[in-house]
Amino acid sequence: MTTDAWHALSGSLQLLREELDNTYNRHHGRALPGSPAVLELQQDDDLAGEWGARPVQDAHLAAISPTMAAMDHLDSLGLLLRSPGGLMASHTVARSALDIATKPWFPLEQEIGVRERVRRYMNYRLLSLKEQSLMAGSSQTMEAEAVRQRLRERTERILRAARHHGFSVKGKNADKVRPCYLGPHPVPSTTEMVSDVIAPGGQLGALLWRATSAVAHGQTHGLLMFYAEAPGAPVTGPDDHFEYRQMQISP
Repeated sequence: MTTDAWHALSGSLQLLREELDNTYNRHHGRALPGSPAVLELQQDDDLAGEWGARPVQDAHLAAISPTMAAMDHLDSLGLLLRSPGGLMASHTVARSALDIATKPWFPLEQEIGVRERVRRYMNYRLLSLKEQSLMAGSSQTMEAEAVRQRLRERTERILRAARHHGFSVKGKNADKVRPCYLGPHPVPSTTEMVSDVIAPGGQLGALLWRATSAVAHGQTHGLLMFYAEAPGAPVTGPDDHFEYRQMQISP
């Protein structure tokens, strides 16, 4: 890929961000008239409860923040693709963008119905509440215990509403590590979703995830992708214990 091609790719990522921002501002973040989302919002009252008065709307709105976060990473990736430095960082930022992109993609999958959409959204909420509890740590101070108690109460409200609306509940709120979840499956991992996000039916998503993860985790096989033969380097003999290499200078 030529330098001009990388610049074109960088520009396309920034244009993507601009288009999303323009669309969002034009419609003030609301569902577009006549869209499937508008039809789903008409069923909100059917699932109202302790977990919220508008759970279907909440499920749609919850996708905005991770979408903006993914776009922010793609915008930054565009800057790295133009930069003479930041070569390894470009893979880490790309990995983060892919990871974040699964968060709005999974609950907003088309034609899954409002019950399944709310179930997926509530499972994300349950996962988030458990993570917040773990962040509070095991400190026995009154402040830490008050935080954990509030999180347990919020979890219980979701679980009670779920049972009221006929959702099965798996797991126990008292579990110190694993979150409860609704329905047959918890939130899938990024590894499970990337192939469908990038190229359904293929392996490109999984390949990109593994390659960028290897860089983000500093694994040898990932970092070696950035090294190439060094033109004009001294020839090393059989008794030498090193070889000359150079860092690649393009993404």
